[in-house]
Amino acid sequence: MKRLAIVMLAFAGSLAAQANYSGIWNGTGGVVSQKYTSVPVTAQMTLIQAGTALQGTFKAGNGKPVPLTGSVSGDKVVLSVANGAVTANLTAQTPSQLVGTMTSNGGQIANMVFVPQTTSNTKKR
Repeated sequence: MKRLAIVMLAFAGSLAAQANYSGIWNGTGGVVSQKYTSVPVTAQMTLIQAGTALQGTFKAGNGKPVPLTGSVSGDKVVLSVANGAVTANLTAQTPSQLVGTMTSNGGQIANMVFVPQTTSNTKKR
């Protein structure tokens, strides 16, 4: 019985320790280009996390927001943007930085770094 209680406490602790990625994330990076090496790109995603499931929107540059879905497993975040038009494989380098690649279904790859939006990195209007 004591062993079961220890296992249950460890499991509950691992659930409580899982990061919550809900919020607005601003991204910068570059699209891999044979001609120019890397073409700068900016993006923003709004994430809502429920357990290990993610949903929200993604916007590249000044484009229109498109829906995204995804999941979290430890420090790994996997996203499907615009119904699979783009997939993202991101890793939490710190609780406030997601780093990885976004790949379009046409094979275009962008290396990205996302950080949570704060009042210091928002533009005042």
